[in-house]
Amino acid sequence: MKKIIVEILSILITALVAALIFNQVSGNKTPMFQNYKSTESVDLKHNIETIDIEVFRYYLERGGTIVLDARSGEEYISGHIPGASSFSNNEFYTIFKERGELLQLGNTVIVYCSGPSCEDSHSLALKLAAKGIEDIFVFGGGIEEWIGAGYEITGKNI
Repeated sequence: MKKIIVEILSILITALVAALIFNQVSGNKTPMFQNYKSTESVDLKHNIETIDIEVFRYYLERGGTIVLDARSGEEYISGHIPGASSFSNNEFYTIFKERGELLQLGNTVIVYCSGPSCEDSHSLALKLAAKGIEDIFVFGGGIEEWIGAGYEITGKNI
């Protein structure tokens, strides 16, 4: 019996070593350890998808879309996407008490912030989903991509 256990363990260890070596030399490596971000392109629990600028423009042109700027109020005032409302992630609970019921009307909600490296839009989207808001998207490129694509902003202090 002891001999069979040793043989099984030997086979398992050999298979593991062979798999690790194959993974390292193959052209399509699977990472062994990966630092997963808290926000991915799709949040499966709340069904929050990150969209690109083309999809964002589609929703704007379609109408019935609520656009929320997750940046601070000062950043919003300095320039924002036309039609967007200020909904600072840092002041979420205060703003939600004042205007949260407007978001529960069944409209599509799109949240954005400064750009791809900004996490405020993802954080705001998760907070909204936790409050029961559905049909939420995050415009991942944020105002940085919007301006970079040549679209105008409003509210800019000159």
